[in-house]
Amino acid sequence: MDTKGKSKDYEEVISTDDIKSILDRYHIGKKPLAKLLGWGETTIIRYIEGDIPSREYSSKLNMLLEEPVYYYHLLTERKDYITDVAYRKSRRAVLSRIMSSKIYAMAYYFINKSNGEISAEFIQYLLYYCQAFSLSLYDQEIFQEDFIVDSKGKPYPKLYKSLKANGISTIDIKDYGMADNDIKIMEAVYFAFSWYGPRALQTLVEYEKPFLRLSYDENDNRIISKDTIRAYFRDLVYQYNIHNAGDIYKYPDRRLRSIKNKEI
Repeated sequence: MDTKGKSKDYEEVISTDDIKSILDRYHIGKKPLAKLLGWGETTIIRYIEGDIPSREYSSKLNMLLEEPVYYYHLLTERKDYITDVAYRKSRRAVLSRIMSSKIYAMAYYFINKSNGEISAEFIQYLLYYCQAFSLSLYDQEIFQEDFIVDSKGKPYPKLYKSLKANGISTIDIKDYGMADNDIKIMEAVYFAFSWYGPRALQTLVEYEKPFLRLSYDENDNRIISKDTIRAYFRDLVYQYNIHNAGDIYKYPDRRLRSIKNKEI
């Protein structure tokens, strides 16, 4: 999944090339796609041949283009309208596209692990701490996206927007395509931080921010760079006697208790 670049406006009239991209990305034919959308069989064919979609239909198609998860749920809900062969072929393609972005794969790992009982906000914090402990313990980034600092307070805004647009629901997948250390970090972070609600984790992140130097990315977004996160959390893992993923639980418990005692 391409997580870079400017997202298309869903209300923009979709181009013929973009419609062809949908067919190619999801390995779906023109008529099966029209059936999944509940449209006439020849609708997509007419658009490919030059007819201009209405804004309503363009919006639907743009969502499919930009949001593989949206397409996955549409495919799953309406699979009886296409052949089993077409369904299986398209399902493999869309799952491959979702899992090609590590941050999305990790988000759906947490969604599946919680059986969908998790918020988009909470996932943001879990991802941040996965990154922090992967950098500090193993000197490796766990995903490529930087922590963006803005007024909305969501460090990974593209993912957050996608989760809010598509809703929180599980995806039937067993292989997340991640290394053993990544899985260990994710399991340990989920175990350590899932005892607390989003408000507690927001308090924790806000407490840390003054100690983290801001910089700018190539798009002039204010960010907390991976190097800054690595340096700060290396001090913390030493301070809290954290030697491996299994020790991560020590940090939120002790830090939140310390913050609470200071506020009393």
